[in-house]
Amino acid sequence: MPETMNGSALREIVLGHDEQIGLCKTLERIADALPNSVDPALCRAAAGTIHRVMTRVVQVEHEALALDLAERGPRRVLDLTATIERLLRENAEDLSYAEELQETLRELSNGHHTLSADALGYMLRGFFESRRRRIALEREILTAMADPVQ
Repeated sequence: MPETMNGSALREIVLGHDEQIGLCKTLERIADALPNSVDPALCRAAAGTIHRVMTRVVQVEHEALALDLAERGPRRVLDLTATIERLLRENAEDLSYAEELQETLRELSNGHHTLSADALGYMLRGFFESRRRRIALEREILTAMADPVQ
């Protein structure tokens, strides 16, 4: 991970990545338990966590990426400004998806879900697989920003 980036911002991003990875593991456990072995308590816990984690991630990434990395990008050999802007736009979409997933998990935990097991599994896997790819991309960007091409 980069050493030249603001240490506090880096710690917050890495903490956000770690929280998201933990959330992804929980969502994967739920998806794997469909349709008959879903733990309502695990669904409630995930529903209570997902919006908090995603809201925090969006805020931290906006502050770090938009303010810190975007300012540095043009001064590097590789200009990541457009990529960073796209990532920030996608954050809003991901937060909206997280809110929808939160409600679905609450319904599932109460036994009142309206989606089929296949649809719910697709929804869960779509979210956590996307987040995992996003975390990998962000870590590559942070590494690129720390180690300029020479």
